[in-house]
Amino acid sequence: MRNNKLLSIITASAVAMSSAGVAHAMSGKQSPVPGKPGDATIVQTATAVNAQNGEFDYLLAAATCDYFNGAIVDLLNGTDVYTLFAPTDAAFEALIPSLVNLGLLPPGTPVEPASLCELDAGVLFNVLAYHVTDGRHFSNSVFNRKNTKMIEMLNGQYIVTNPNLTISDNAGQTVGVVKPFVNVNASNGVVHVIDKVLLP
Repeated sequence: MRNNKLLSIITASAVAMSSAGVAHAMSGKQSPVPGKPGDATIVQTATAVNAQNGEFDYLLAAATCDYFNGAIVDLLNGTDVYTLFAPTDAAFEALIPSLVNLGLLPPGTPVEPASLCELDAGVLFNVLAYHVTDGRHFSNSVFNRKNTKMIEMLNGQYIVTNPNLTISDNAGQTVGVVKPFVNVNASNGVVHVIDKVLLP
């Protein structure tokens, strides 16, 4: 039951991430007032952002792979509230060669959005679920200026946020947040843009 919910959440998040919300974050405009929901869902926001900036082609492709049957999009387009940490296209482009080296993708796999759907469905789902957490978390909730903080993600694992506004994942990566205090606010959550793909 929880896995079905996670699938829905991730797809929706990816779509939302690529829309208007992301566009707002990348535009450098003043961030929304924390606690005040946006007008569009995560999916609608993401789609608008991607149309404007072309920054989330990979995330959207991953969330809408045929084997998810639209579950992720449906979840992130719903009324439940989530926070999405959305990797940029550059983050996924850097990851694909590593997936080939690990044998998770076949040799010669092109670095393009559609290649992510060649991953085992369970592997991709676990990665996507590691980018979504329950609730609306603005930057001042994600980061503590004095201490590290653990946040449980939808796959049941944790990320660690650091006082220097970086994130540590289970693979030992240090992940940066693009414009850390620009919160992309949706009607059903918040999106934060990150510069690497979080690895469980």
